[in-house]
Amino acid sequence: MTMSTRPADDGGLEITIRLTAAEAEAMATEPRLMAEAFDSHLWALGMLRTGTNSRDPGSPAPVQGDWASALRDADRLQSRLDAIRTATIRAFMASGGNAERLAGVLRTDPAAARALWTEMRERPPGDWERWASGGS
Repeated sequence: MTMSTRPADDGGLEITIRLTAAEAEAMATEPRLMAEAFDSHLWALGMLRTGTNSRDPGSPAPVQGDWASALRDADRLQSRLDAIRTATIRAFMASGGNAERLAGVLRTDPAAARALWTEMRERPPGDWERWASGGS
């Protein structure tokens, strides 16, 4: 996977995410759903910072429906991101990682990383974590 950015013709920014064939096959339709949700996150961030909805003609102030749409996508993406993070921590530790290195990666103190790892070891992967790992 690679990501690139370049200036857009209208002065904005184009973001391109490219998946390898193997990644695309392994993820099926998930990349599109996650990209759409991430797009909504950037849209919400833009509305929060500019006070306008640039996706409506005339860039009016955001209305409740705009915020609701952004929140729906935020919720759709957050559960997946949390699951990917948790599954990645398990994979990191299974590959020989330790709590001290985990603390450095997560930018937390070693005690907090040990507590997180202990909590994760004591419970089996949940539905979303299994989803992240390619299981069902």
